[in-house]
Amino acid sequence: MPTACFKRALLAAALAPAAAFAQDPVADSLPENIRTADNAMKALTGFNPNDTPFMQNLGLHFGSWLAFGYNHNFDNPQNHRNGPTTFADRTARVQLNQLNLFLERAVATEGDGWDVGGRVDFMFGSDTRFTQAVGLEFSDAGKQKWVSDVEQQFNRLALPQAYVQVYAPLLNGITAKIGHFYTPIGYEVVTAPDNFFFTHAYTMQYGEPFTHTGALFSMPLIENLTLTVGAVDGWDNFTDNIDNAWSFIGGLNWTHGAEGAGALSVTLTGIHGQVVEDDRAERSLYSLVLSYDLTDKLHYTLQHDHGWQSTRGLDQDPHWYGINHYLTYDVSDTLSVGARVEWFRDEQGVRVISLRGDGVRPGKSANFYEATIGFNWKPTPWFKIRPEIRYDWSENTKAFDAGQRNQQLLFAVDAVVVLF
Repeated sequence: MPTACFKRALLAAALAPAAAFAQDPVADSLPENIRTADNAMKALTGFNPNDTPFMQNLGLHFGSWLAFGYNHNFDNPQNHRNGPTTFADRTARVQLNQLNLFLERAVATEGDGWDVGGRVDFMFGSDTRFTQAVGLEFSDAGKQKWVSDVEQQFNRLALPQAYVQVYAPLLNGITAKIGHFYTPIGYEVVTAPDNFFFTHAYTMQYGEPFTHTGALFSMPLIENLTLTVGAVDGWDNFTDNIDNAWSFIGGLNWTHGAEGAGALSVTLTGIHGQVVEDDRAERSLYSLVLSYDLTDKLHYTLQHDHGWQSTRGLDQDPHWYGINHYLTYDVSDTLSVGARVEWFRDEQGVRVISLRGDGVRPGKSANFYEATIGFNWKPTPWFKIRPEIRYDWSENTKAFDAGQRNQQLLFAVDAVVVLF
C-alpha cells in the first residue's frame, strides 16, 4: 500500500498546476477565433465542413479527433511494458493512441415524428488492440485480419461502431440502435475525448465488454427515468460463433436535478448470456454508476461492478468485482483536477491477462489497486492536455516488471485534439 508521504506527494503534484492556472494567461491571450472554435480546422482555417448547406440540410456531422501520449515507468522495465495496465501500456514511448473519424446523423429522441440516423466510426492507433471484435477485426481463430504482422504492428485499424438509429413516436418515444456499437455498461469509455484520465481503470480494461453487435431500445418510463433493453451477440463479438448465443442487455438510468450542486445520476446496467467462445458457459455482469455534484465545481462518481461466469463441469464459478471512486474539481473554465482510486478483485485469475511475458498468472486469484491523480487543461474547446501520476500495486501476484514487482509508479500525459 502507498505510504502517507507518497500520497501527499501525489496530491501536491496534482494540485501544483491548479494554483498556477487558476487564472489562465495562456487561454486568455489566444485570438478569439482560436479560443472559441469547437474544432482545430475551424480555429486555424475558418472553415468547417459541417457548416456547409449540404451537411446541414442532411443533418450530417463529420468529425475526427487525435489522441497521442507518452508515459514513463519509474521502474524502467526491460520489456518496456506497464504490466496489466493497457491502453497506455508501453513505457518510454510516444504512442498514437487514437485517430478517429466518424460520420453521424443524430436522431431526435422526442417529438411526434419518426426519425432515422446512425453513425460509423473508423479508428486507427494503439488503443484499437484492446477493443477489437471477433469476426470483424480478427478471425474466430484469433488471427488479425487487417495487419500483416501482429507482433510488430502496434497501430491497427478498427471499426468500433457502425449502426442505424431510429426514433419511433410510440408509447413515450422509443429510440432503437441496431448494428455494432460501444457498450453502455460502466463509467469509463474507449473514446479519448470523453474520459477525464488518460489511463484506464482495471474495471474498464478487464471487467467489462467494449463493444456489442445487436440491438438496443431505450424509452423514458416516467420523468427522469429511462429504461434500456436489448439483445446482443455477447462481448466484443461480431459474428454468431454459436447458434442462438445471444445475451440480454439492459438497464435503468435515473436523474435528479439540473447541472450544478445537488445534481444526481444513478445508472444500473447489466448483461447475461452464453459465452460465444464456450458453448458450456454463461457470463453475467452488472454495473452501478452513481454521479453526484457536491457543489457547482466538485463532482463525485462511484462505480461498482460484479461479474461472474458459470461453466458446466466446474465446481466453482469465477467472479470479478471492484469499486472505483472518482473526484474532480473545476478550478477554472480551463482547468480541472481529479483523483481516481480503485480496487479490482479477480477471483480464479480469469480476467486480468498476461501481456507478452508480464507477471499475471492465469488461474490465480489476485487483488489489483491503483490510485491516480491528474488534471485536465483545456485552453480551447478543441484541445486538451491530461497529465497524471498513477500508482499500481497488486496482492497475491507480481503483476509488474515482467513478474518482478508487485507495484509500479507511472507518469503519463497525453493530448486530445478535436480536428473537425
